[in-house]
Amino acid sequence: MTGESPEFAQNLYGRKASMSRRLKQQKRGFTALEIVIVLIILSVFSTFAILSYSTYRKQAYIKEGARTIQYALTTARTLAINQNAYYQVQVDISNGQFWIDKLDSKGNIARPKVTGINWLPDDVAFVEVRKNTFSYDTGTVPILFRPNGSSEYASIYLIGANVDAADGGNYFTIRVYSSTGIIQTFKNQRR
Repeated sequence: MTGESPEFAQNLYGRKASMSRRLKQQKRGFTALEIVIVLIILSVFSTFAILSYSTYRKQAYIKEGARTIQYALTTARTLAINQNAYYQVQVDISNGQFWIDKLDSKGNIARPKVTGINWLPDDVAFVEVRKNTFSYDTGTVPILFRPNGSSEYASIYLIGANVDAADGGNYFTIRVYSSTGIIQTFKNQRR
């Protein structure tokens, strides 16, 4: 000690001890209220995450179904051009399946189900198929592809099975243009 009075040193050390006790008392842990608030915040975030994932999953299934149909249509067009023959894609609206048939020169099926039967993913359904000027919502609809690459005009509408059909924002449209046979997919368009 350098000239300090014993009272000063005792007072100084006493303050240090009481500060040390106060700090120890403040570091007890989290209160129940703090834990409840954190749990509420986490549950709100997880609810939004689950809802977002659910919506994403439904859209992914519809998109996968649209890609699968587009692939089958493109395959039929390619086969028609490469083999100089008529091919058709049969769309079974009621059962959610589709396949490619090879036709003979008279338009009869020469080789059925060339690539096998394809199914729509779970929770995806055909809503309607429009071919030329006709509209179908049940049954099987053939879409013809000619050796020159042209086809019948067609629009195929897909929607999630558990989605409101009146909501135009949940559709995928696969369109086949007659003069070129080109196939395009559109999201959220139904015309």
